[in-house]
Amino acid sequence: MPFVSAGAEISVSTFFCPHCEPVTFLRDLPRFRYLWLSKAMSSAGAGVGRTALVLFAASSGPGAVSLVLVGTALPLLAGPLAGAVADRMDQRRLLAGCEAGQGIVYAVMALTQPPLPALLPLVILASLLATFGAPAGKSAVGRLVPAERRSRANALLGLAMNLQIIAGPAIGGVLAGTTGISVAFGVNAASFAVSALLLTRLGPLAPLERPAPEDRPGLLADTISGLRYAKEHPVVRRLFLGMVIFVTFAAVDNVALVFLVRRALHGPTIEYGIVSAAFGVGMVTASLALTVQANRMPAAFWLTGGAIAGAVGMVLTGIAPSTAVACAGQAVAGAGNTAALVGTDTLVQERVPEHMLGRAFGTVYGGAQLASALSYIIAGPLVALTGPRATLIIGGTGALLAAFVLRSRPA
Repeated sequence: MPFVSAGAEISVSTFFCPHCEPVTFLRDLPRFRYLWLSKAMSSAGAGVGRTALVLFAASSGPGAVSLVLVGTALPLLAGPLAGAVADRMDQRRLLAGCEAGQGIVYAVMALTQPPLPALLPLVILASLLATFGAPAGKSAVGRLVPAERRSRANALLGLAMNLQIIAGPAIGGVLAGTTGISVAFGVNAASFAVSALLLTRLGPLAPLERPAPEDRPGLLADTISGLRYAKEHPVVRRLFLGMVIFVTFAAVDNVALVFLVRRALHGPTIEYGIVSAAFGVGMVTASLALTVQANRMPAAFWLTGGAIAGAVGMVLTGIAPSTAVACAGQAVAGAGNTAALVGTDTLVQERVPEHMLGRAFGTVYGGAQLASALSYIIAGPLVALTGPRATLIIGGTGALLAAFVLRSRPA
Protein backbone atom coordinates (compact mmCIF):
# COMPACT_ATOMS: atom_id res chain seq x y z
CA MET A 1 0.00 0.00 0.00
CA PRO A 2 1.81 3.16 -1.17
CA PHE A 3 2.77 6.04 1.08
CA VAL A 4 2.32 4.16 4.37
CA SER A 5 5.13 4.92 6.81
CA ALA A 6 7.42 2.14 7.90
CA GLY A 7 6.07 0.06 10.74
CA ALA A 8 2.46 1.03 10.19
CA GLU A 9 0.06 -1.88 10.32
CA ILE A 10 -3.07 -1.32 8.28
CA SER A 11 -5.37 -4.18 7.40
CA VAL A 12 -8.48 -4.30 5.25
CA SER A 13 -10.59 -4.40 8.41
CA THR A 14 -9.15 -0.99 9.35
CA PHE A 15 -11.19 0.62 6.57
CA PHE A 16 -14.39 -1.43 6.67
CA CYS A 17 -15.30 -1.61 10.34
CA PRO A 18 -17.91 0.63 11.99
CA HIS A 19 -15.33 2.12 14.36
CA CYS A 20 -12.46 2.73 11.93
CA GLU A 21 -11.11 6.24 11.37
CA PRO A 22 -12.80 7.00 7.99
CA VAL A 23 -16.23 5.83 9.17
CA THR A 24 -15.88 7.62 12.49
CA PHE A 25 -14.72 10.77 10.71
CA LEU A 26 -17.79 10.86 8.47
CA ARG A 27 -20.10 10.06 11.36
CA ASP A 28 -18.66 12.86 13.50
CA LEU A 29 -18.93 15.51 10.78
CA PRO A 30 -22.41 15.19 9.20
CA ARG A 31 -22.14 18.27 6.96
CA PHE A 32 -18.83 17.09 5.54
CA ARG A 33 -20.43 13.65 5.09
CA TYR A 34 -23.00 15.07 2.63
CA LEU A 35 -20.23 16.82 0.70
CA TRP A 36 -18.31 13.53 0.61
CA LEU A 37 -21.31 11.51 -0.57
CA SER A 38 -22.08 14.07 -3.25
CA LYS A 39 -18.54 13.94 -4.62
CA ALA A 40 -18.47 10.14 -4.50
CA MET A 41 -21.66 9.91 -6.54
CA SER A 42 -20.86 12.52 -9.19
CA SER A 43 -17.22 11.45 -9.52
CA ALA A 44 -18.14 7.85 -10.29
CA GLY A 45 -20.59 9.06 -12.91
CA ALA A 46 -18.07 11.52 -14.38
CA GLY A 47 -15.62 8.65 -14.85
CA VAL A 48 -18.26 6.73 -16.79
CA GLY A 49 -18.94 9.76 -18.97
CA ARG A 50 -15.27 10.56 -19.58
CA THR A 51 -14.51 6.98 -20.64
CA ALA A 52 -17.45 7.08 -23.03
CA LEU A 53 -16.21 10.38 -24.48
CA VAL A 54 -12.70 9.02 -25.11
CA LEU A 55 -13.99 5.81 -26.72
CA PHE A 56 -16.48 7.77 -28.82
CA ALA A 57 -13.72 10.04 -30.12
CA ALA A 58 -11.03 7.34 -30.48
CA SER A 59 -12.73 5.92 -33.57
CA SER A 60 -11.69 9.13 -35.34
CA GLY A 61 -8.01 8.92 -34.26
CA PRO A 62 -5.64 10.59 -31.77
CA GLY A 63 -6.47 14.08 -33.02
CA ALA A 64 -10.15 13.68 -32.16
CA VAL A 65 -9.31 12.40 -28.66
CA SER A 66 -7.03 15.39 -28.13
CA LEU A 67 -9.75 17.76 -29.37
CA VAL A 68 -12.35 16.38 -26.95
CA LEU A 69 -9.92 16.50 -24.02
CA VAL A 70 -8.93 20.06 -24.91
CA GLY A 71 -12.65 20.86 -24.81
CA THR A 72 -12.82 19.50 -21.26
CA ALA A 73 -9.70 21.42 -20.19
CA LEU A 74 -10.01 24.88 -21.73
CA PRO A 75 -12.99 26.06 -19.63
CA LEU A 76 -11.01 25.20 -16.51
CA LEU A 77 -8.70 28.11 -17.32
CA ALA A 78 -11.45 30.20 -15.76
CA GLY A 79 -10.29 28.86 -12.38
CA PRO A 80 -9.26 32.27 -10.98
CA LEU A 81 -12.67 33.72 -11.93
CA ALA A 82 -14.41 30.66 -10.48
CA GLY A 83 -12.45 31.11 -7.27
CA ALA A 84 -13.60 34.71 -6.97
CA VAL A 85 -17.22 33.60 -7.46
CA ALA A 86 -16.78 30.93 -4.77
CA ASP A 87 -15.55 33.57 -2.29
CA ARG A 88 -18.59 35.77 -3.02
CA MET A 89 -21.50 33.26 -3.11
CA ASP A 90 -23.18 30.72 -0.87
CA GLN A 91 -20.97 27.75 -1.72
CA ARG A 92 -23.71 25.15 -1.21
CA ARG A 93 -25.95 26.80 -3.82
CA LEU A 94 -23.05 27.18 -6.21
CA LEU A 95 -22.06 23.52 -5.84
CA ALA A 96 -25.60 22.21 -6.23
CA GLY A 97 -26.30 24.38 -9.28
CA CYS A 98 -23.11 23.26 -11.03
CA GLU A 99 -23.83 19.57 -10.35
CA ALA A 100 -27.41 19.85 -11.61
CA GLY A 101 -26.27 21.71 -14.73
CA GLN A 102 -23.77 18.99 -15.62
CA GLY A 103 -26.52 16.40 -15.23
CA ILE A 104 -28.66 18.25 -17.76
CA VAL A 105 -25.77 18.48 -20.26
CA TYR A 106 -25.05 14.75 -20.10
CA ALA A 107 -28.76 13.93 -20.38
CA VAL A 108 -28.76 15.86 -23.68
CA MET A 109 -25.71 13.87 -24.83
CA ALA A 110 -27.45 10.60 -23.92
CA LEU A 111 -30.61 11.49 -25.83
CA THR A 112 -28.95 12.91 -28.97
CA GLN A 113 -25.51 11.20 -29.18
CA PRO A 114 -24.33 14.19 -31.21
CA PRO A 115 -21.55 14.17 -33.82
CA LEU A 116 -18.20 15.68 -32.87
CA PRO A 117 -18.93 19.29 -33.98
CA ALA A 118 -22.10 19.36 -31.84
CA LEU A 119 -20.54 17.34 -29.02
CA LEU A 120 -17.72 19.80 -28.35
CA PRO A 121 -19.92 22.73 -27.17
CA LEU A 122 -21.68 20.37 -24.75
CA VAL A 123 -18.34 19.09 -23.45
CA ILE A 124 -17.13 22.66 -22.96
CA LEU A 125 -20.31 23.65 -21.10
CA ALA A 126 -20.09 20.67 -18.75
CA SER A 127 -16.45 21.45 -18.04
CA LEU A 128 -17.26 25.10 -17.39
CA LEU A 129 -19.84 24.09 -14.79
CA ALA A 130 -17.29 21.76 -13.17
CA THR A 131 -14.80 24.62 -13.09
CA PHE A 132 -17.12 26.88 -11.11
CA GLY A 133 -17.96 24.13 -8.64
CA ALA A 134 -14.42 22.97 -7.88
CA PRO A 135 -13.04 25.91 -5.81
CA ALA A 136 -16.23 26.00 -3.74
CA GLY A 137 -15.91 22.30 -2.90
CA LYS A 138 -12.27 22.60 -1.82
CA SER A 139 -12.87 25.81 0.12
CA ALA A 140 -15.84 24.28 1.95
CA VAL A 141 -13.53 21.75 3.63
CA GLY A 142 -11.87 24.56 5.56
CA ARG A 143 -15.28 25.58 6.94
CA LEU A 144 -16.72 22.13 7.62
CA VAL A 145 -13.67 20.43 9.19
CA PRO A 146 -11.47 21.50 12.16
CA ALA A 147 -7.93 22.49 11.22
CA GLU A 148 -6.28 19.47 12.89
CA ARG A 149 -8.38 17.04 10.82
CA ARG A 150 -8.17 18.63 7.37
CA SER A 151 -5.40 16.39 6.01
CA ARG A 152 -7.60 13.36 6.61
CA ALA A 153 -10.64 15.20 5.26
CA ASN A 154 -8.75 15.93 2.03
CA ALA A 155 -7.71 12.27 1.80
CA LEU A 156 -11.33 11.17 2.25
CA LEU A 157 -12.54 13.69 -0.31
CA GLY A 158 -9.83 12.44 -2.63
CA LEU A 159 -11.14 8.90 -2.10
CA ALA A 160 -14.62 10.02 -3.15
CA MET A 161 -13.31 11.82 -6.22
CA ASN A 162 -11.08 8.89 -7.13
CA LEU A 163 -14.16 6.87 -7.96
CA GLN A 164 -14.02 8.84 -11.23
CA ILE A 165 -10.84 6.96 -12.07
CA ILE A 166 -11.57 3.48 -10.70
CA ALA A 167 -15.29 2.72 -10.81
CA GLY A 168 -15.95 5.15 -13.67
CA PRO A 169 -13.63 3.66 -16.32
CA ALA A 170 -14.49 0.08 -15.40
CA ILE A 171 -18.24 0.71 -15.58
CA GLY A 172 -17.88 3.05 -18.55
CA GLY A 173 -15.83 0.54 -20.54
CA VAL A 174 -18.38 -2.22 -19.90
CA LEU A 175 -21.38 0.00 -20.67
CA ALA A 176 -19.85 1.48 -23.83
CA GLY A 177 -18.77 -1.95 -25.03
CA THR A 178 -22.04 -3.76 -24.29
CA THR A 179 -24.97 -1.34 -24.20
CA GLY A 180 -23.63 1.69 -26.06
CA ILE A 181 -22.41 5.22 -25.50
CA SER A 182 -25.87 6.67 -24.76
CA VAL A 183 -26.35 4.47 -21.70
CA ALA A 184 -22.97 5.54 -20.32
CA PHE A 185 -23.88 9.21 -20.76
CA GLY A 186 -27.26 8.57 -19.11
CA VAL A 187 -25.63 7.00 -16.05
CA ASN A 188 -23.43 10.08 -15.72
CA ALA A 189 -26.44 12.39 -15.93
CA ALA A 190 -28.23 10.46 -13.17
CA SER A 191 -25.17 10.60 -10.90
CA PHE A 192 -25.06 14.41 -11.11
CA ALA A 193 -28.77 14.64 -10.30
CA VAL A 194 -28.32 12.56 -7.13
CA SER A 195 -25.24 14.61 -6.21
CA ALA A 196 -27.19 17.87 -6.44
CA LEU A 197 -29.92 16.47 -4.18
CA LEU A 198 -27.35 15.42 -1.56
CA LEU A 199 -25.87 18.92 -1.52
CA THR A 200 -29.21 20.38 -0.46
CA ARG A 201 -28.55 18.74 2.94
CA LEU A 202 -25.19 20.48 3.34
CA GLY A 203 -26.55 23.58 5.04
CA PRO A 204 -25.78 27.21 4.14
CA LEU A 205 -22.19 28.25 3.40
CA ALA A 206 -22.58 32.01 3.04
CA PRO A 207 -19.53 34.12 2.11
CA LEU A 208 -17.30 35.02 5.05
CA GLU A 209 -16.86 38.64 4.01
CA ARG A 210 -20.08 40.62 3.41
CA PRO A 211 -19.16 44.30 2.99
CA ALA A 212 -21.83 46.87 2.26
CA PRO A 213 -22.81 46.90 -1.44
CA GLU A 214 -21.19 50.29 -2.00
CA ASP A 215 -17.90 49.02 -0.52
CA ARG A 216 -17.85 45.65 -2.27
CA PRO A 217 -15.37 45.33 -5.15
CA GLY A 218 -16.57 43.97 -8.45
CA LEU A 219 -16.06 40.39 -9.58
CA LEU A 220 -13.24 41.40 -11.92
CA ALA A 221 -11.49 43.27 -9.11
CA ASP A 222 -11.82 40.22 -6.83
CA THR A 223 -10.39 38.01 -9.58
CA ILE A 224 -7.41 40.33 -10.14
CA SER A 225 -6.76 40.55 -6.41
CA GLY A 226 -6.69 36.75 -6.27
CA LEU A 227 -4.15 36.57 -9.09
CA ARG A 228 -2.03 39.25 -7.42
CA TYR A 229 -2.19 37.36 -4.14
CA ALA A 230 -1.04 34.15 -5.86
CA LYS A 231 1.86 35.98 -7.48
CA GLU A 232 3.04 37.45 -4.18
CA HIS A 233 2.40 34.43 -1.93
CA PRO A 234 5.47 32.14 -2.12
CA VAL A 235 3.66 28.87 -1.43
CA VAL A 236 0.80 29.50 -3.86
CA ARG A 237 3.27 30.70 -6.51
CA ARG A 238 5.40 27.57 -6.12
CA LEU A 239 2.37 25.28 -6.27
CA PHE A 240 1.14 27.01 -9.42
CA LEU A 241 4.50 26.60 -11.18
CA GLY A 242 4.94 23.00 -10.04
CA MET A 243 1.43 22.10 -11.20
CA VAL A 244 2.00 23.62 -14.62
CA ILE A 245 5.21 21.64 -15.16
CA PHE A 246 3.87 18.36 -13.80
CA VAL A 247 0.53 18.37 -15.62
CA THR A 248 2.02 19.49 -18.95
CA PHE A 249 3.97 16.24 -19.06
CA ALA A 250 1.73 13.91 -17.08
CA ALA A 251 -1.55 14.63 -18.88
CA VAL A 252 -0.29 13.10 -22.16
CA ASP A 253 -1.25 9.84 -20.44
CA ASN A 254 -4.93 10.64 -21.06
CA VAL A 255 -4.43 10.58 -24.83
CA ALA A 256 -1.72 7.92 -25.11
CA LEU A 257 -3.27 5.23 -22.90
CA VAL A 258 -6.15 4.22 -25.15
CA PHE A 259 -3.70 3.77 -28.06
CA LEU A 260 -1.21 1.87 -25.89
CA VAL A 261 -3.94 -0.66 -25.08
CA ARG A 262 -5.37 -0.89 -28.58
CA ARG A 263 -2.22 -0.72 -30.72
CA ALA A 264 0.77 -1.78 -28.61
CA LEU A 265 -0.96 -4.30 -26.31
CA HIS A 266 -3.72 -5.24 -28.79
CA GLY A 267 -6.43 -5.14 -26.14
CA PRO A 268 -10.22 -4.70 -26.60
CA THR A 269 -12.35 -1.78 -25.44
CA ILE A 270 -13.12 -3.35 -22.05
CA GLU A 271 -9.38 -3.81 -21.43
CA TYR A 272 -8.86 -0.06 -21.83
CA GLY A 273 -11.42 0.46 -19.10
CA ILE A 274 -9.54 -1.97 -16.85
CA VAL A 275 -6.16 -0.31 -17.38
CA SER A 276 -7.72 3.10 -16.78
CA ALA A 277 -9.34 1.80 -13.62
CA ALA A 278 -5.94 0.65 -12.31
CA PHE A 279 -4.99 4.32 -11.98
CA GLY A 280 -8.02 4.72 -9.75
CA VAL A 281 -7.07 1.63 -7.73
CA GLY A 282 -3.77 3.33 -6.90
CA MET A 283 -5.55 6.55 -6.01
CA VAL A 284 -8.08 4.82 -3.77
CA THR A 285 -5.38 2.74 -2.06
CA ALA A 286 -3.36 5.87 -1.31
CA SER A 287 -6.50 7.73 -0.20
CA LEU A 288 -7.37 4.98 2.27
CA ALA A 289 -3.83 4.93 3.63
CA LEU A 290 -3.75 8.69 3.94
CA THR A 291 -7.02 8.86 5.87
CA VAL A 292 -4.98 7.20 8.65
CA GLN A 293 -1.44 8.35 7.90
CA ALA A 294 -1.73 11.86 6.46
CA ASN A 295 -1.17 13.71 9.73
CA ARG A 296 2.04 11.79 10.48
CA MET A 297 4.03 13.59 7.79
CA PRO A 298 3.96 17.22 6.62
CA ALA A 299 1.91 18.13 3.58
CA ALA A 300 5.08 18.94 1.60
CA PHE A 301 6.22 15.31 1.97
CA TRP A 302 3.08 13.96 0.31
CA LEU A 303 3.26 16.61 -2.39
CA THR A 304 6.85 15.91 -3.46
CA GLY A 305 6.67 12.14 -3.01
CA GLY A 306 3.45 12.01 -4.98
CA ALA A 307 4.95 13.88 -7.92
CA ILE A 308 7.88 11.44 -8.05
CA ALA A 309 5.61 8.38 -7.85
CA GLY A 310 3.34 9.76 -10.57
CA ALA A 311 6.29 10.22 -12.92
CA VAL A 312 7.70 6.73 -12.22
CA GLY A 313 4.29 5.15 -12.82
CA MET A 314 4.01 6.79 -16.24
CA VAL A 315 7.40 5.46 -17.34
CA LEU A 316 6.51 1.96 -16.10
CA THR A 317 3.28 2.11 -18.11
CA GLY A 318 5.17 3.15 -21.22
CA ILE A 319 7.59 0.21 -21.09
CA ALA A 320 4.95 -2.34 -20.02
CA PRO A 321 5.15 -5.60 -22.02
CA SER A 322 1.64 -6.66 -20.95
CA THR A 323 -1.66 -5.31 -19.71
CA ALA A 324 -0.87 -6.50 -16.19
CA VAL A 325 2.34 -4.44 -16.04
CA ALA A 326 0.54 -1.45 -17.54
CA CYS A 327 -2.04 -1.78 -14.75
CA ALA A 328 0.77 -1.81 -12.18
CA GLY A 329 2.30 1.33 -13.67
CA GLN A 330 -1.05 3.09 -13.65
CA ALA A 331 -1.63 2.08 -10.03
CA VAL A 332 1.71 3.61 -8.98
CA ALA A 333 0.91 6.79 -10.90
CA GLY A 334 -2.54 6.96 -9.33
CA ALA A 335 -1.18 6.60 -5.81
CA GLY A 336 1.30 9.38 -6.50
CA ASN A 337 -1.43 11.61 -7.89
CA THR A 338 -3.52 11.23 -4.74
CA ALA A 339 -0.60 11.99 -2.44
CA ALA A 340 0.29 15.09 -4.45
CA LEU A 341 -3.30 16.38 -4.40
CA VAL A 342 -3.69 15.83 -0.65
CA GLY A 343 -0.40 17.65 -0.09
CA THR A 344 -1.44 20.53 -2.35
CA ASP A 345 -4.90 21.00 -0.84
CA THR A 346 -3.61 20.82 2.73
CA LEU A 347 -0.81 23.31 2.07
CA VAL A 348 -3.26 25.81 0.61
CA GLN A 349 -5.68 25.37 3.52
CA GLU A 350 -2.82 25.78 6.02
CA ARG A 351 -1.16 28.83 4.48
CA VAL A 352 -4.02 30.85 2.93
CA PRO A 353 -6.64 32.82 4.92
CA GLU A 354 -10.18 31.48 4.61
CA HIS A 355 -11.60 34.45 2.73
CA MET A 356 -8.99 33.93 -0.03
CA LEU A 357 -9.23 30.13 -0.30
CA GLY A 358 -11.50 30.07 -3.35
CA ARG A 359 -9.21 32.34 -5.33
CA ALA A 360 -6.07 30.49 -4.24
CA PHE A 361 -7.51 27.12 -5.25
CA GLY A 362 -8.88 28.58 -8.48
CA THR A 363 -5.45 29.92 -9.44
CA VAL A 364 -3.48 26.79 -8.53
CA TYR A 365 -5.83 24.41 -10.30
CA GLY A 366 -6.41 26.87 -13.11
CA GLY A 367 -2.68 26.55 -13.79
CA ALA A 368 -3.07 22.80 -13.83
CA GLN A 369 -5.84 23.05 -16.41
CA LEU A 370 -3.85 25.46 -18.54
CA ALA A 371 -1.14 22.82 -18.55
CA SER A 372 -3.57 20.00 -19.35
CA ALA A 373 -4.97 21.90 -22.34
CA LEU A 374 -1.43 22.42 -23.62
CA SER A 375 -0.65 18.77 -22.97
CA TYR A 376 -3.69 17.55 -24.92
CA ILE A 377 -2.76 19.75 -27.87
CA ILE A 378 0.75 18.28 -27.87
CA ALA A 379 -0.22 14.68 -27.10
CA GLY A 380 -2.18 13.88 -30.26
CA PRO A 381 0.65 14.74 -32.69
CA LEU A 382 3.21 13.21 -30.28
CA VAL A 383 1.37 9.87 -30.22
CA ALA A 384 1.02 9.94 -34.00
CA LEU A 385 4.72 10.76 -34.45
CA THR A 386 6.43 8.62 -31.78
CA GLY A 387 3.79 6.10 -30.70
CA PRO A 388 2.05 5.68 -27.33
CA ARG A 389 5.02 4.04 -25.57
CA ALA A 390 7.47 6.82 -26.32
CA THR A 391 4.85 9.44 -25.45
CA LEU A 392 4.37 7.93 -21.98
CA ILE A 393 8.11 7.68 -21.34
CA ILE A 394 8.66 11.29 -22.42
CA GLY A 395 5.77 12.40 -20.22
CA GLY A 396 7.02 10.55 -17.15
CA THR A 397 10.57 11.81 -17.55
CA GLY A 398 9.41 15.39 -17.89
CA ALA A 399 7.08 15.08 -14.91
CA LEU A 400 10.07 14.42 -12.66
CA LEU A 401 11.06 18.06 -13.20
CA ALA A 402 8.02 19.10 -11.20
CA ALA A 403 9.28 17.27 -8.12
CA PHE A 404 12.35 19.53 -8.02
CA VAL A 405 10.20 22.64 -8.30
CA LEU A 406 7.78 21.44 -5.62
CA ARG A 407 10.49 20.38 -3.16
CA SER A 408 12.32 23.71 -3.26
CA ARG A 409 11.26 25.88 -0.36
CA PRO A 410 10.24 29.45 -1.08
CA ALA A 411 12.47 32.20 0.20
